[in-house]
Amino acid sequence: MPGSDLRVDAKLFSGYSGAEGSYDEVFSDKGELRPAWRRFIDATEGLPRAEFGRRWEQAQRLLQQNSLAYPDPRDPRARRHPWELDAFPLVIQAEEWREVAAALKQRATLLDMVLQDLLGPQRLIREGHLPAEVVFRHPGFLLPYCRPDATPQQVLHVYGADVARSPDGRWWVLDDRCESPSGAGFALQNRIAMSRMLPDVIHECRVERLAPYFISFQEHLARLAPDRERARVVWLSQLAGSANYFEDAFLARYLGYTLAEAGDLAVRQNKLYLKTLAGLSPVDVLMRRPNSENCDPLELSDASSMGVAGLLQSLRSRNAAIANGLGSGLLESPIFMAFLPRLAETLLSEPLKMPNVATWWCGDPKSRKYVLSRVSELAIRPAYRRRGVNDSRLLELSRSELTAMIEAHPTAYVAQERVRRSTAPVWSGQDVTHSYISLRAFAVSSGDSFEVMPGGLARVSATLGPLDMSLLEGERSKDTWVLSEGPVSSVTLLIAADEPLALRRGGVDLPSRAAEHFFWLGRQSVRAETLGKLIRAVALRLTSEQDAERIPELQLLIRVLAELGQIEPGYVVDEIKVQMPALEKLLPAAVFDEKTPGTLRATVANLAQLAATVRDLLSLDTWRIIREMNDEFQPTASDDGFLDMLVKVDGLLAGLAALTGQFAEGMTRTHAWRFLDFGRRLERTLQASQLIRAVVAEGGGTDAAALESLLEVSDSLMTYRSRYYSRFQLGAVLDLLMTDETNPRSMAFQLVECTSHAAQLPRESIVPGQMTEERLAASLLHLIRRVDPLAIARAYESGDEEPLDSLLTTIDSSLPKLSDAVSHHYFFHSGPAQRLARD
Repeated sequence: MPGSDLRVDAKLFSGYSGAEGSYDEVFSDKGELRPAWRRFIDATEGLPRAEFGRRWEQAQRLLQQNSLAYPDPRDPRARRHPWELDAFPLVIQAEEWREVAAALKQRATLLDMVLQDLLGPQRLIREGHLPAEVVFRHPGFLLPYCRPDATPQQVLHVYGADVARSPDGRWWVLDDRCESPSGAGFALQNRIAMSRMLPDVIHECRVERLAPYFISFQEHLARLAPDRERARVVWLSQLAGSANYFEDAFLARYLGYTLAEAGDLAVRQNKLYLKTLAGLSPVDVLMRRPNSENCDPLELSDASSMGVAGLLQSLRSRNAAIANGLGSGLLESPIFMAFLPRLAETLLSEPLKMPNVATWWCGDPKSRKYVLSRVSELAIRPAYRRRGVNDSRLLELSRSELTAMIEAHPTAYVAQERVRRSTAPVWSGQDVTHSYISLRAFAVSSGDSFEVMPGGLARVSATLGPLDMSLLEGERSKDTWVLSEGPVSSVTLLIAADEPLALRRGGVDLPSRAAEHFFWLGRQSVRAETLGKLIRAVALRLTSEQDAERIPELQLLIRVLAELGQIEPGYVVDEIKVQMPALEKLLPAAVFDEKTPGTLRATVANLAQLAATVRDLLSLDTWRIIREMNDEFQPTASDDGFLDMLVKVDGLLAGLAALTGQFAEGMTRTHAWRFLDFGRRLERTLQASQLIRAVVAEGGGTDAAALESLLEVSDSLMTYRSRYYSRFQLGAVLDLLMTDETNPRSMAFQLVECTSHAAQLPRESIVPGQMTEERLAASLLHLIRRVDPLAIARAYESGDEEPLDSLLTTIDSSLPKLSDAVSHHYFFHSGPAQRLARD
């Protein structure tokens, strides 16, 4: 039980007790408050329990609004789990953290020395400090990583370590993360949320800032470039939707780096480039997140779509630098922990300042004999780690099964001492319970040593299972507070308020992939809007009190739905229709079908996916609108699925209207906006042409009801009635939807904007005349301006369909050409194939 010195026990910690056999972070075995927590308790003394809970709920909402979430690695297509931040931090004294930081600096230095040797001269193997099979059996050890004759070069630039306390309170290293450690962005987001939740408490407790670590991060990456003052650093992420994409986008924006995917990069003449709207822009430093084996398909991977072809040769030529070096993930395998204490004595002439969990490699006969005698007491793990693959299945095996497995393949397994991690309080909203703690700490190279982040990402889990599985169990995280012994300096990455700023405007330094995704984001948003309005028009007529057979335009609208691939074609064939289920029963399933391309649900999903790829370039409000539309436009278990569908379509259209407003009023007129709006205008022209063809040219819908429904779906009915009341005539409808440049929904209006965008897109100044996309947009606009809608209407009504059909055919064939011209000019940067030279 807590001691008498805890004056606010009843407010925050009532009912809390740690787990038996574990070190408790807050209370000693005698129930006394540990020194690190005294400041926290004093700082929160006047904070009522209810207010504490209210602030925590606000912090949770902040994280959810920012879409801080992680996917389920077992099913990437499943909905993402919200990231949960615990209300209580993990508090550590400055004196204790100095020891932790010193140990992590030593360990990072040692691991870098080992990597330089294994990928270089391999003296550790030749001199017998490491068994050769430990390295050469490693599935991640690939010859292209090795440079035995090259000048030694740093491999490990950013290091992460999963550490935890043993029952006696000592810190132990559980795992090393050398490939590309994740979590620093989440730690920063946790600190931002806690700073809003408990600003006064953080100030009074004198919590060390995280900014110095990120400043050292920037400085080190700049030092890797030939010209550090003008270093071009690109943050190479995995594909959008991957486990680390949100963190990558957040850190790239925070640090001022360009976020890129492998498709955004190219190697020409052994030099690395970023594909931008202005062409190929040289890259000096690459901060990568994909696994090493996925970085260059020419030398490392069979998957041709993964990585940057020629990247390894560019790195060998010293034309670009990369952090971390390819192959650095070798040391993430637990097999090396069995040899690190010996390697520390060999390479550093000193013991490890922080031990790793005791590890035995079963390939060693003496160690194997010991492991088999205690196999049920130890944790058996694969000797070699592969990122993204967990070893939880070993927990389910019996002693006899483990023994047989080890004896059959002894070199493939290690055994580790089971560490009973420490406990700390977690807030459940009402009660305070305990959970087990691990801490991922981070270090970045700085001069001859490493700079350690003052804190890190503390993870809590209800069980003592493997750390790789804790995310799947719905873990939370904690902000880690390292308490300063003196005043905390105001260090920030933000520019000082009194420092003069150079005025800038948006330029062409936009990755081509991002421009392409903005272009298609605009197209998908209009496509979703058109489909939504068409489906709503059909649904409203099906639910009206009037008999469906007495609604003349209904069959025409159903035909349009079928032609656009939204329902089965059989619904427009009288002989087949009578044998099919009622449309009211089938339509909801068709609307929410995500697996069939082109459905409304699939279109919304594509819209959200495209937005996720440019998340770092969208405003928070824009992203929230898209995320909420995608989350809410889902089928629900309702007795009346048809009405539920109608309500959701209405909500979707409201969200799309809000999104259109954000695009129009919330986006700076950079090239990102220009490509997005270009896509919207082009798609709206195409949708207008298809609707006119489906309703009039092919559907023969020239009666008043059909024309009215066409105007309704085209969102121009109010304008038409304000001019012509309820007199619906084909000539006036064609004028409003095709040639009226004052109508923001007409083809002419869209093509005016397309022509303007095409003229203002970046181009090479030395190229004379108009570009292909300019000529195509201008010719389409000229075509529409020459149209006489009344003449076309008279010809059509007299039986001559050729003028309207010819016009629509020309538009339908020209718009894809315009889209292709934009794509080939700005989104693709191809070049001649290059043979990789040998040094």
